Amino acid sequence: MQLFDQKYWGGVCGFVSVIHGILLSKNGGDALDGLSKDELQYNLGLSVVSFLKYAKQNKELADDMVNFTQTFGGVHANKTIDILIRECQVALSAITGKGSTDKAKATEAGWGIAMSKGALMAYIKWIGAQAVEVKHHSTDWSQENLSRYKNSVCGVGTFADKGTKYLGLRHWVYINEDGYMYNWGGQTEMAETEEAPYEDSRHDYLVHVLKLG
Repeated sequence: MQLFDQKYWGGVCGFVSVIHGILLSKNGGDALDGLSKDELQYNLGLSVVSFLKYAKQNKELADDMVNFTQTFGGVHANKTIDILIRECQVALSAITGKGSTDKAKATEAGWGIAMSKGALMAYIKWIGAQAVEVKHHSTDWSQENLSRYKNSVCGVGTFADKGTKYLGLRHWVYINEDGYMYNWGGQTEMAETEEAPYEDSRHDYLVHVLKLG
């Protein structure tokens, strides 16, 4: 099975999780098979930049994406919608042939676009799909808890930041219908264990569950 590893683009986990959910809802999904690494990254970038241009026409959506991105600080602190579009276009134009996406990141180290729940729901609608938010009774960031949410895009965050505007949200992953998590190009079965789906001290509680339909 072919997956987006997103290493060329960096922090675009919301986009990747939704695309995986739409195209690869079951194990063995082959919608991305046959595409080279560079073709995968180019098509991902096209979707990202097209949505950024769409968002620019909707001030509320653009402001939400930019404000959330800026909360990550560092290289993200002064980003605007125009800067994100321009940088995405530059990174796209650099994909000219085999090996073009071997570099670790697009444009700069740590490049990315933070997607709030609202922004991700807007992207899902824009791409022609549907999703509903699922109320989750447990916020445990464990494989056992995550395995309950099939064909869902799940947001994980930092519990210590739960009281902030974006509820501490930091990352999105996709759980397919067979209970496998797709994350950073990897496929991992969610087992009946209290262990975390992966190791990252900043990711310690389940924030959102968006079930695709």
